[in-house]
Amino acid sequence: MAHVIISLAALFFLGHVLNWFFIKTKIPDLLLLVGLGFVIGPVLGFVTPADLGEVGAVLATVALIVILYEGGLHLSTDDLKSSSLPAAGLSVLGFLLVVGTVTLIAKALSFESWRLCLLLGIGLGSTSSAIVIPMVKPLSINDRTKTVLSLESAFTDVLTIVTFLVILESIVKNQFSVQQLIVGIGPKTVLAGLMGLGFGLLWSFVKKRFSEWIPKAFAGEAFALLTYGLIEASGHNGAIGVLVLGFTLANLQLLPEWMKDMMSKKPVSYQEQTLLSEITFLLRTFFFLYLGTLVKFSNFSTVGIAIVVTLVLFALRYVTLRILFGKNHLSRLDAMVVTAMGPRGLACAVLATLPLQPKFYVPNGQWLQDIIFAVIPLTILITAILVSLSENVAFRNRMGSMFGLYPESATEKDLEVTA
Repeated sequence: MAHVIISLAALFFLGHVLNWFFIKTKIPDLLLLVGLGFVIGPVLGFVTPADLGEVGAVLATVALIVILYEGGLHLSTDDLKSSSLPAAGLSVLGFLLVVGTVTLIAKALSFESWRLCLLLGIGLGSTSSAIVIPMVKPLSINDRTKTVLSLESAFTDVLTIVTFLVILESIVKNQFSVQQLIVGIGPKTVLAGLMGLGFGLLWSFVKKRFSEWIPKAFAGEAFALLTYGLIEASGHNGAIGVLVLGFTLANLQLLPEWMKDMMSKKPVSYQEQTLLSEITFLLRTFFFLYLGTLVKFSNFSTVGIAIVVTLVLFALRYVTLRILFGKNHLSRLDAMVVTAMGPRGLACAVLATLPLQPKFYVPNGQWLQDIIFAVIPLTILITAILVSLSENVAFRNRMGSMFGLYPESATEKDLEVTA
């Protein structure tokens, strides 16, 4: 028991030390945490996912929820108006390009079936909210770009999870439903957002009417967990719901006057936001260490395919950038960060395990899991390196041949998708 307590304390201080190191060097702390998790896990064998059992998966999900909740609290209606369209464009076009290209490459490099290669392409279609949101926060890019990338990660989670589950079920049952796919991506996503809005209004009402009963600490975070759980239990996307919950609580001033009197004017106080930041920080530290323990490099063939797929993922982000964003819509730094922000994370890892479960068993599902588990740390590594280099003016100048379309000086022009 003593070593567990010591480990928890060390985890807290380690996170702060690595965050300080990131501020000084621009080398992302998440990369070092994943690397450390890989060393103490697969390399040295001190910790394995089996040691953590269900607790590891639960804490990783809690980390995702809290990060999304905090991200929603920092969104404004102006951010949403100027960022929703480019975020949707990045999400849909990027997802389609990834699915199509990765499927073809996987088939060309392996002897696996088309359906397994398709599942691989879909399973890698999502960027990680838990990585993107905290990573863009301290960067010197436009706030609109930060919002676009944060929303993109939430949108691609929906696209990837719904599509993967529908295709996987169709493979298992040997039948495919276009209607189920469309309903899962469209109306169900809207319903999840509306449920998040409803929970936000409910929490604000409860804070107003029963303020003396509400604990001053952890109540908001607990309600975010409750929101996620209830929305997931109803068969909808909890991640979108929690993001909208945070957004609702941050923008209650938009309510009509007759509703304002019924709601708390400040459902999330400054003290609560400060505490939330610390909780998010600690959970994020654990999440990336845990992610490192999941990394698997089973054989040279798997690693080779994973490397090729990883490089293709970032090449496709550059292609998507050039298609959607024209001259002066982004600064050069913003354009390079958009290209770099392609890390895969928890959603991809969870989906990779499904074809090995009895309910969704697919032959050779271990191949798919091994490749996705290898791609995840590789994408995080490349993202960290590219983001770190992007902050360097000399490097940005050397990349003029690729990003010369985008001016070096940041502009305040609205982000928009080119026609």
